[in-house]
This record gives sequence, structure tokens and C-alpha cells, in this order.
Amino acid sequence: MFSYVARQPILNRDKALVGYELLFRDSLENVFPNIDPHEATTKLLAGSHFHLGIDELTGQVPAFINFPEMSLLVKVPELLPKEQVVIELLENIAPSDEIVTVCKALKKKGYRIALDDFVLSQHWLPVLPYVDMVKIDFRSTGINDIQKTCDALEKYDIKLLAEKVETHDEFNFAMTLGFDYFQGYFFSAPEVVKTRALKPNEVNLVELLSKLGQTQCDFNELETIIQRDVSLSYKLLRYVNSSFFNRRREINSIRQALVYLGEDDIRKFIALIAAANLSENKPSELIRLSITRARFCELVAMQKAPDYASKAFLLGLFSLIGAILDEPLEKVLSKLPLSDDIKSALLNNEGELANYLALILDYERAVWDGVSSLSHSLGVDSGQLPEFYRDAIGWSNSLID
Repeated sequence: MFSYVARQPILNRDKALVGYELLFRDSLENVFPNIDPHEATTKLLAGSHFHLGIDELTGQVPAFINFPEMSLLVKVPELLPKEQVVIELLENIAPSDEIVTVCKALKKKGYRIALDDFVLSQHWLPVLPYVDMVKIDFRSTGINDIQKTCDALEKYDIKLLAEKVETHDEFNFAMTLGFDYFQGYFFSAPEVVKTRALKPNEVNLVELLSKLGQTQCDFNELETIIQRDVSLSYKLLRYVNSSFFNRRREINSIRQALVYLGEDDIRKFIALIAAANLSENKPSELIRLSITRARFCELVAMQKAPDYASKAFLLGLFSLIGAILDEPLEKVLSKLPLSDDIKSALLNNEGELANYLALILDYERAVWDGVSSLSHSLGVDSGQLPEFYRDAIGWSNSLID
């Protein structure tokens, strides 16, 4: 039994990953009506902590988890190690004397506390001395109110988190206001439209990418290109000798590695390495997200349409290539030898492949009604999606970390 848990990255001012907010649903059948918040939180903990382990979802960074009033009063947060969690108080909580006492006790025990969707008001003042962070929703809060809230919180030792930051303009505005952390997908869009020259080692990668469009891989050509680059050769041998492949003997040559992998896995390897190496000075989370999407789309396709699995993988992997290269997606795709149906799905959200990308996008944002509808359209068993998502996260972590 798996819980439906999506995660959303939280970055610092350097765009480095500092945490994930976990968003929960216990099935796709109960999207409407919503279940009780306390029940949702306890099921989230049972599914993600006791069954899976929160660290499998978040790695080395803490999980930001919503705790409604009842969960706080019965001390549910104390079931979790204080190093692995940031306790988020929902905005609809009435900060009574009991809640203040709970926050004081949690703070004394070393837990970190955040106020979700914070709106400045008098009744929150008794809680603020015990709060480490406030989250301000940039979609629902006006600029003047954001500025007033920032000014009022200056006298407290509280970090500011800008929530639902979707553009680089919003990110830059939040930076000028002194925000410390940022949640949203601003980093997954091109920051500056520009053209940049390829470095010598990147020329090899682009040449390898061109091989993705060939009907059959020419192992002689691939071997020649890879052997030109020591780093690429090392990565290939490390990849093929990793724990993902069950072998009795170690593989020690480029040709042996290529033959062992076969065409499908060679295409994946080339795409992964290219995406990672063309993303200089970009957040590592951008690459992690690309790889997670690729693996998730592949696993979904394998369930009902295995002939689409390879294309679904490339679709997910290149869904963020515009942001990786800081160029318009159309311009980037014109240089890549991808099939027309992949390009149509990425550029115009058209064709059968488009639903695979739409599914992972809705899953990431916890748009559970969309996940339910798209699963049905694809003929996919929605009960397997949590396992696919966890597999995709684990796979991306193994390649990035």
C-alpha cells in the first residue's frame, strides 16, 4: 500500500536545495470531497515515514509537512526526528493558548516551525517568538501586503519563504525584499534568453545526441566519440557497473559497456549525461527533476504502451531543456534529433505523448483530480503511480547524489 505523496522543492538564495514540502492524498478516489486534515497528516506519516522512510522521499534535506490543529494538540510531530522535519502550521489554525504552549514545547525540543500561507494579524503575535520561518503565498498576496509583512517581521529571528514563485521576476523581487527561501517552479523556465557557445567537451555531447535520432546505434561511432572524453568514459563505466545492473563480473572497456547496455539503455545514458553536463550554473534540482520525470514517464508507458517507453523517457528528460540552456524551447528542439511526436508534445501539448508529460506535471503539483483524469485517459492503473513516483525519485537521486 502506497500513499500518494508529491514533493515540491524549496531552494535558497543560491538556488540550492534545502528541503521538500510533501503533499498528500490517500487515493485518487477521494479527491472530492477532501478528507479531514488530521487524517491526511497521520496517513502521510504512516505512508511516507513508517512505511517508506521520509529520507527516501527527501534525501538529505528536511521534509516540510502540514500539521493541522488536532495533529499538533495530540503531539503527532514528535513522532518524527527533529532533523528530518519542518512543522508547518496551517493558516486556518486558531492560535489559542494551547497552540502557543505546543509551539513553545516543540521549539524547546529542537523542532523547526513554519507558518504556512502567512497573513500578518494580531492573533499570530504570541506564536511568532517560537517560529523559525513564515511562508508567504506570492499568488494570493499583494505586493504592498508582502512588503508590510516583511517590515513587521524584521524584529523577529524569522526566515522568510516565498511560496508559489513561478517567474524569475517574482524570484528577483523576493530577493530584493530579503526572502531567504523560495518554493515554486520559477527555476524550471529560462532565466535569460540568450545564445551561448558550446565548450569542446559539449561538442562531444551534442554529437552523441545526434545519434539518438538514428534508427540503429553504430557502436563504432559511439565508441570513438566517448573515448575522446575521459570524463564521459569514466561516467559510462561507472554507470554500467552500478548496482542497477546485475552482473557477476565488472565491465572494463567502452565497447563492452556499449554491447552490454544495448541500444535503449545507451540512448538513456547519452540523454542523461547530456542533460546534466549542459546545465552548468543551473540548480541541481533542475536536473534531478528532469531525470525524475523521464523515469516516471517511462514507467507509466511501460504499463500499457511499452513501444512508447523510450520516447516517454526522452519526453520527460527534455521537458526542461529550455531552462537548462536558457533558450526558448522551440530553438533548442530545432537543434536536437528528437522525433516529431516528442517535439509536438513538448511544444504544443499535442499527441498521445503529451498526456504522459501532463500526468507527471500534475503529480508534481499535487493536482490530484488531474492525475485521476489523465490516468484514466492513458488506461493506467493509478494505484501504481505512487510506486512509480518513488522509483523515479530513487533513480534520480542515485544518479545525482
